[in-house]
Amino acid sequence: MTEVWNVVTRAITGIRPELGESGTVITRDSALFYSADPGRPVLGLDSMEALELLTVLEQEFGVELADTGIRIADLHTVGDVADAMAGAL
Repeated sequence: MTEVWNVVTRAITGIRPELGESGTVITRDSALFYSADPGRPVLGLDSMEALELLTVLEQEFGVELADTGIRIADLHTVGDVADAMAGAL
């Protein structure tokens, strides 16, 4: 799981370099888009960045999310993404 986590966080900072440059800590609870919980960290990805993230991860891990039971609409946090990719392997 550590390897999956490292790939996911590296992919996120590759898409949004300012997150790495600003020292933003990416946690399992970091929301990808937005959060109703004011205490939850939010990465603020837009829909195109989310698609790019999934494309990068599919290529990196050699999986097609369309061939799995993973629903993109169910991926709300970085932890959700890491768990989905680990489950798809």
